[in-house]
Amino acid sequence: MNALKRLLANGPLTGFPTRRADQDLLLRLAAARFDPRRVYTEPEVNEILRTWLTTFCAPFGIDHVSMRRYLVDARLLVRDSAGASYRVAAPAARVEAEPAQVLAEIRRERAARKRQHAP
Repeated sequence: MNALKRLLANGPLTGFPTRRADQDLLLRLAAARFDPRRVYTEPEVNEILRTWLTTFCAPFGIDHVSMRRYLVDARLLVRDSAGASYRVAAPAARVEAEPAQVLAEIRRERAARKRQHAP
């Protein structure tokens, strides 16, 4: 959770992280959105990623299409040869915290600090 808190310390993400460890964390979090027992259509994958990304990314920060490609490139999602269906390559490790929850916690902490220092 510390890495996620550091990643979101400045607010919603405005782009895909540049640090490899941050990229891996974000991709693992994204892969955890999918049920490994299911096969998904591309529109389903897009909607799941779009909905999830809006909870902690700035508008136009990371788009769902790029995230889908990153997941395929990282071999966390497997796409069929026609590009019509997707499945999880391997079950993702459970994640202790969600980015939206961490971002909300950061905002609460900032608000509390402001109240402490307010005249």
